Formats: sequence, structure tokens, C-alpha cells
Amino acid sequence: MANIYTITYPKNENVFIHVMAGHFISANNHINYYVGTSDIKHNLNVSTQAAKLMAEYYSINGIDVDTVLCLYETQALGAYLAQELSNSTMMAPNPDQTVFVVGSEYDAAGNLIFRDNLRRMIYGKNVVVLISCITSGRTVERAIESVRYYGGKVAGISSVFSMQSKISGVPVSSLFTTDDIPGYISYPSHDCPLCQKGVAVDAISNGYGYSKI
Repeated sequence: MANIYTITYPKNENVFIHVMAGHFISANNHINYYVGTSDIKHNLNVSTQAAKLMAEYYSINGIDVDTVLCLYETQALGAYLAQELSNSTMMAPNPDQTVFVVGSEYDAAGNLIFRDNLRRMIYGKNVVVLISCITSGRTVERAIESVRYYGGKVAGISSVFSMQSKISGVPVSSLFTTDDIPGYISYPSHDCPLCQKGVAVDAISNGYGYSKI
């Protein structure tokens, strides 16, 4: 695999992702770049600053948020985002101080479920779906369906990196996009030109990271 290189956020050089070119298999497709978001999810200093940047979208657009639904190990980032959303700003001088942070749990069929003790944090709430990377958007689509099934309203989608600008009619607010990674492409698994050319798969990747083959 090629060397890993770093891309920093234009407005804050302390917020960054790692990118690696190659042939990767994800849950729904094949991709030619792996986007590493571990520092934003697990490094305290990077994560808190990323959360501030993410919160700006909701503050500027006057979007109320009651709950942050965290997918793929984004609970720490979600907690910092919730803290930022509950802080007073010029646009929201007296915000509701309660912002819930909910992790993800799936049943055997892969459906996102909420236990009885957590349903009150979804039902009737304005929910932000938080995820590290979005390619096809199918994971987020399923999360949106689950939130709506449990009586919640999806107020927004926040991601570290996204190939999509809108999913199920909801705009995606992302720190990094394909504009930051020229040439980033996602292929259906049955129509991958890298496979057709006989290019070996470098690793299997998902929201948790990657595993070399």
C-alpha cells in the first residue's frame, strides 16, 4: 500500500485526517482510498476541536439538537459535540442544556435498535446522526429509518468525511469531502475496475478502521 499522508482542515490545522491510496473493501462497496479518522475520534485535543467545527453548522443554521446518535465509535466525539451544542452562543443565548448522546446497537438482521431505557432520548427528539465516514450512505440511511421508526426527527447528519452531500433528503455537514481527496471513487463490488484489472485487495475497511489482507 502507498504511504499515508495527512490532510488538515483549512480553518484549523490541528484537525486532520489520514489518507492512503489502494484497493479497499468496505461493507457496501470498493474504494480506492482509505480515510483514517482515528485521531478525530480518539485524540482528545483533535476531537474537541473537531466538535467545535461541527457544532458551528447547527448554530449558524439555528438547528435545535436534542440527541446525538453516534455510529462507529464516535461516542467521544459525540459527547464533545453535545457539549458544544449545549453551550450558550450569540445565536442561542439560552439553549436547552440537555443534549443526549446515544451509541449504536444492531440486531441480528443489522437493524439499528434502541432499548426501552433509551427510547425517550429518540422519541420526539431532534436527532443528529454522527458518523466518521460516508461513502454510499447506506449505513446512514438505515440509521435515519430507525430514528424515524422510533418517533424521532433527524435534524442533521454530521461526518468527518463524506462522499454524499444529502441522504434521504437530509443535508450532510462534513469536515472533509471528496474535494479534499481528488480522485476518490467508490465502486459497487460487482463492478469494481480494480478487481477487473486484477489489482489485489489491500485491506478490508469499515468505520472502525482497516485490516490488511
